[in-house]
Amino acid sequence: MDEGNRAAAPPSPQPEGRRTQHARLAEELRAAIVDGTYPVGSRLPTESVLCEAHGLSRGTVRVALRTLEDQGFITRRPGAGTTVISRLPVADYLPFVTNRDELVNLYRDTGVAAPTTRLIRLDAELAERTGLPQRSEWTLVEGVRRRRRDPSGPPLCWTEQYVRPEQPPYDPELAATHTATMPRHRIEQTVRAVAMPARFAEALETKAGEPALVIRRRHLDTDGRAFSSSLHTHPGERFVLSNMLVPED
Repeated sequence: MDEGNRAAAPPSPQPEGRRTQHARLAEELRAAIVDGTYPVGSRLPTESVLCEAHGLSRGTVRVALRTLEDQGFITRRPGAGTTVISRLPVADYLPFVTNRDELVNLYRDTGVAAPTTRLIRLDAELAERTGLPQRSEWTLVEGVRRRRRDPSGPPLCWTEQYVRPEQPPYDPELAATHTATMPRHRIEQTVRAVAMPARFAEALETKAGEPALVIRRRHLDTDGRAFSSSLHTHPGERFVLSNMLVPED
């Protein structure tokens, strides 16, 4: 084979190539919105411009834009183009729940794909973080939580789920069903501001030491003892908690 043929040979596939074209385009446009390249109120390039710039079909571009619209970043209207309306995803993700139905919905709409599982004995620091007894053993299931309808979208948080080793293997995909069928019990939630731990930063697409908020959710039996605990570490800018106080009559 001569030099010209070798130069024309296609490059070796990269890991990124396994992702769909519309997912890559949506991620690129989302990053440009978040970093201010396309500020709120501005318009994204037209479908035709995006097709030409990225070498994609109009259908692929439309799927990418629909993804951003579903996430609440943009709005699309005939004749008005595509307008950026937010640098944050739509606030349909409620990380701090107020009842079990909301918790079921949270687990139904979000999930941890390909979690890692290991047996762990809690030292003093982990006992403090989890609210579980020091030196006790638990099965830890952890990984990145994302929206199920947009698995290639921005990571929501890093979830650590601590369950008793004697319990059946914990499957995050069945969390909604498991929570919905559990007997009535108390659920305690706390929120703490922390610096983003280094081991979560890369997976959450942020930097170590950046502001983060951790929700701890403990499930308590009738005697007040925790039989499960979970920690959900969120990049501060992706955590939205709102409430409305209605005046009494």
